[in-house]
Amino acid sequence: MLPLIKWPLIALVAIELCIFLLRRLRRTRASSPGEFTITFAKHLASFMPGLRVEVVGEKELRITDPMGKESTAFLDNAYTEYRQHPKDLSAVIQKFSAALVESSREDESIDRSRIVPVVKDRNWIKEIQESTKSRGVKGTLENVFDDFNEELVVVYAEDNPKTVRYLTPEKLANLGIERGELRALAVENLKRLIPQVEVLPGPEVSMVKADGDYEASLVLFDELWASPQIRVDGDIVVAVPSRGVLLFTGSRNPAGIAKLRELAAQDARKSPYHLTAELFVYRNGSFKRLPQL
Repeated sequence: MLPLIKWPLIALVAIELCIFLLRRLRRTRASSPGEFTITFAKHLASFMPGLRVEVVGEKELRITDPMGKESTAFLDNAYTEYRQHPKDLSAVIQKFSAALVESSREDESIDRSRIVPVVKDRNWIKEIQESTKSRGVKGTLENVFDDFNEELVVVYAEDNPKTVRYLTPEKLANLGIERGELRALAVENLKRLIPQVEVLPGPEVSMVKADGDYEASLVLFDELWASPQIRVDGDIVVAVPSRGVLLFTGSRNPAGIAKLRELAAQDARKSPYHLTAELFVYRNGSFKRLPQL
């Protein structure tokens, strides 16, 4: 989840012109959430002159645009990514500052050719709603999503080079896309947008690689799981512990199952974009949770 923010579209400031500030950030260390928030606020204000940026609390900013309209930015994901890569503070702030700028495009239309399916764990929607409620944000965030199985859902978003914008019922209605056609459209878009899918076989556990962001969404590619590239002993068993990791083995490969569980647990615990440590077995054209033995 990128920082949540809404404000009217303003003149976009070229963040690239602030390279010297980024170089200064490389020498900065912001170990605590409070320090990170202060550092982010200071440099966001430098990146985007004309905005007033105030620290409300840990990982929370209040931003006022030149017209006086206020918005709130939550830095949870930015801080999580920084903690995973503490030497990359400048890159993290640049990435999430650009995402804040991009998110101001709320009034612009969605490009239907860039709508993609994003696989999330079922708690994701609940966590977003609880997080916004705990911060006193009025109302709840609405996202268009489908159930996938007991653990996972499919959320829909517009993917663009800087960030993603999740579809709301209102945005979907404005696009004129029938609800029953959405998944097929999103899957076809993803096939076109991501690089060639590569299968990397292993003796116990194999891997499917794409672009590093949408591997988990490849569980929606039915033709992949029916292709001769996927060779296993028994039924296909997959793990999607985070958005960029897709591993598989065979149901009659006990060593592979054990290794798959181990790898899934490790990645789900460490990744800032974690999904679930559960394993899923592919039967009758769908993935269902693999029972623990």
